[in-house]
Amino acid sequence: MKTIIILFFIFIFLPLSAQTFEVNKLKSFFFISSALAIDLSNNYFDRQVIEPFSEEEISNLSKDDIPFFDRWISFSPDAKLKDWSDYSVYLTIGSTIYLVYDEEYILDNLIVYSEILITQSAIAKWIKTITRRKRPFVYDNDVSPGKKQARNSQHSFYAMHSSTAFASATFGYYYYYDNYGANLPIAVLLFGSATVTAALRVASAQHFPSDAVMGAIIGSGISYFICKYHHSEKISVNFNFESIDLSYRF
Repeated sequence: MKTIIILFFIFIFLPLSAQTFEVNKLKSFFFISSALAIDLSNNYFDRQVIEPFSEEEISNLSKDDIPFFDRWISFSPDAKLKDWSDYSVYLTIGSTIYLVYDEEYILDNLIVYSEILITQSAIAKWIKTITRRKRPFVYDNDVSPGKKQARNSQHSFYAMHSSTAFASATFGYYYYYDNYGANLPIAVLLFGSATVTAALRVASAQHFPSDAVMGAIIGSGISYFICKYHHSEKISVNFNFESIDLSYRF
């Protein structure tokens, strides 16, 4: 009876919350708008900066110009594996949205997720434009000159699919861990599908291994720091028949 009375007063007078993220919607609106403007502006500047390879440049391509740690992969493009890399990143995104769905806080969660996805996209696009690294298939003699001369053939560094997948996995697991604690199957689902995405981008000759690794690191880092920025302090209550434990997360 004593325990019930104590619990009653706790839930009446103590503001308990399961909210993971605190969002100032006005600030987030300006942040997302700015990041989106930077992202979209790349579509124009990328066309101005990147010029198609000349026939002479194509004929002078050599795999010896590739760093030694990126030479071991297949340079033949595989359309099926490329498509599967799209499916696997969709799996990561879908799993993340499912895990963070909370009827009361879904808007805040999606705002934070939007900040993450748009930020990592804008950064990835501009780095691609600046570095202009050739994709692996450019070094394959069986690929047509037209495909090699496409603007997209100079967008190898770094892998946006990998960045998007790992940014999503980090966000999803951050939310799940904050609310429910560590869970190996959930971690395997999220980071496993993200790893498959990165591996398929390499196997399909769209990216070098270093592109995929850097995408994973940068995507995860952006996601983590945005999550930490929005992280909500939380009071938690654990109780049993003999004791009641209150903890406040700093």
